[in-house]
Amino acid sequence: MTHSALPNDATGISRRDAIKQLALACGLVLSANSLSALAAFTPPTDLNRSKKTLLNSDQLALLRELGEIIIPTTDTPGAIAAGVHDFINHYAVYCAGTEEQQGLVAGLKRIDDSAQSRFNQPFPNASKTQQIELLTNMEQAANGFTTADRAFFKQLKALVTFGYYTSEIGATQELAYLAIPGGYKGNFKFKQVGKAWALPQ
Repeated sequence: MTHSALPNDATGISRRDAIKQLALACGLVLSANSLSALAAFTPPTDLNRSKKTLLNSDQLALLRELGEIIIPTTDTPGAIAAGVHDFINHYAVYCAGTEEQQGLVAGLKRIDDSAQSRFNQPFPNASKTQQIELLTNMEQAANGFTTADRAFFKQLKALVTFGYYTSEIGATQELAYLAIPGGYKGNFKFKQVGKAWALPQ
């Protein structure tokens, strides 16, 4: 997996501004310090070889499963293929503050504990129907989940989306890409286009 697909300095926009715009588009809420750290840092090509980790193997497996539910494999690769779980772990270590790190760990524990109490098994071992039921309840703050749980899941979805679309897979296979676009045509039916478009690097 390759990160990041964001331009360093293209079309007059700075890397920091590009990251900020994409983060907002994904619904990601970042502290000023986290945003600055993320914009300034160039992650290694292979994130699963990072020297530091916040999450243990069980937490990474859970995050991997959650990412694939949020962005599943279809006719294009999903979150697992893009290594989104490694991206989030790497982001948490090198860019997130202590409060954000604690929130991520606590939120993942909340999901797994809920699966244990409802289904008598860890979240990754539950059936797909059970997993989606649990996450739907979390997203709706229903059946024992709170508004804080809903806020965590919203942030997690935003992180997954951000990690996916800043990966090489997300930017070049899920998004349509054309280095030199043709002339402007302002009125297209979406089915004629088929995909949203990534900016050239």
